[in-house]
Amino acid sequence: MLIFLLKTFRLPKLWIIIGLFSLFLVELDRRSYGSYILNNSDSSIEIIESVSPSKKFTIISHGFAGSKEMMRQLAYDIANAGSNAVLFDFIGHGSNQNKLLNRPAEITGTTQQLVVQLSDIVDFIYEKFGNEISIFLVGHSMASDIVIRASDDKRIKSVIAVSPYSTGITQNFPKDLLLISGQFENHLRSHALQMVKNIEPAAKENMEYTKEKIRRKASYIENTGHVSVVYAPKTTRIIIDWLKLENYNRPFWKTQIGWIILSLTMIVFGMSRLNINLAEQEILNLGHKRALRGLFLATVFSLSAGFIEINFLTIYGFERIAIYFGLIGLFAYLFSFDYQITKLKIDLLAWLKIILCFGVLCFLINRYIGSFTLSENRISAFITLILPITLFCLIIEKLIVTSSIWVALVLRSLPVIGFAILLILFPKEYGLMFTTVLIYILYFVVFGYIGKHQRKKIGYLGVGLTHGVFLSFSFAATNPIFSL
Repeated sequence: MLIFLLKTFRLPKLWIIIGLFSLFLVELDRRSYGSYILNNSDSSIEIIESVSPSKKFTIISHGFAGSKEMMRQLAYDIANAGSNAVLFDFIGHGSNQNKLLNRPAEITGTTQQLVVQLSDIVDFIYEKFGNEISIFLVGHSMASDIVIRASDDKRIKSVIAVSPYSTGITQNFPKDLLLISGQFENHLRSHALQMVKNIEPAAKENMEYTKEKIRRKASYIENTGHVSVVYAPKTTRIIIDWLKLENYNRPFWKTQIGWIILSLTMIVFGMSRLNINLAEQEILNLGHKRALRGLFLATVFSLSAGFIEINFLTIYGFERIAIYFGLIGLFAYLFSFDYQITKLKIDLLAWLKIILCFGVLCFLINRYIGSFTLSENRISAFITLILPITLFCLIIEKLIVTSSIWVALVLRSLPVIGFAILLILFPKEYGLMFTTVLIYILYFVVFGYIGKHQRKKIGYLGVGLTHGVFLSFSFAATNPIFSL
């Protein structure tokens, strides 16, 4: 069979087919669960039904710059163990188009807004399913603080905080609290254990303690960090045991995110090696020193973006991202190319093919990892970003095209290092957009791999244009939406 497939399909296409087939299996697994959507004021709520009839509801909250999609594996595990699971996107995240209050440092600001949103969901669930139900709260990272504060509602039976940090925990509140950290989250582990020591000074990790009506436990999951702790089977088992649900034990090989990452890797690998027609264009070999010097100076000069004040949009930060990356593109051109205009011939069909490939990947990432959508405020952000980001990507690709892999890596890194410096120098203007750094890095880890292989086939111009479109999409779709 394998020999037949190899003869029928070239290797890149075979990788893509295997990847898509693996995602098909993930999709079948997802559809084996009953789920439906309910709408409540600021939230679109997804209910994943328990595999057996249950009056228990576990509301699962994602972290900063995340989405409900990141918590789906945990939701399926909990549904398998005998509780209905509730997923939603926080305001300003994922598919939720409402804007976050721009007061993150105040408990009465952004935090309280999200606490109110979660409390409204709790009220909605009680109104929909009756007061005889039991509700548990689970929150990861930022949401660990949100679920703890929302548990002031006496109807909440238990709270589970994953990668937790909260100043809302006291000696007597919450009464039923499980704290789970990754092994490598040393600071969060120390904080969690201290919250248990409030009721038992000699407390140790992975031990449950009860004092009168207070029950607490601080656990850590081996070989996990801030994100991987969410997907670890042991995390699920500890939560299920804590909530006294049925003993559901997920084997590692049934972890959906593992198959999703493997599938997308196969698809990316296959797409990067598809044969697309060559694009004819003149390439100017600048030399490594000149390319590095030009982009370094461009990055330094572009730090002046911190002093530029433009507020056409009612959403925070996207204009500043556009100005910074646009200035890097402009200055890099001026410092590197001496105003030279090269002859270009674009193969439009080839460029459209790679746009299609990138679009398929964005759809798959959105479906299985992100749950992000471009609508309303995010469309405004995308339109603001598209021209300056495309200019930036075109110039960077022009610099990279004749560079060695190590020089290309430095050229990729300089702009994001510059943006990190802006975060430090201008925290008020840029601070809430720190996720831009992570988005940039993750984007080029995935899509930069495809661009590397397609550059010789469709030319640096086609790759640069494509990166411009999809990096703009990535910034617009994944950065949280704050009000100005």
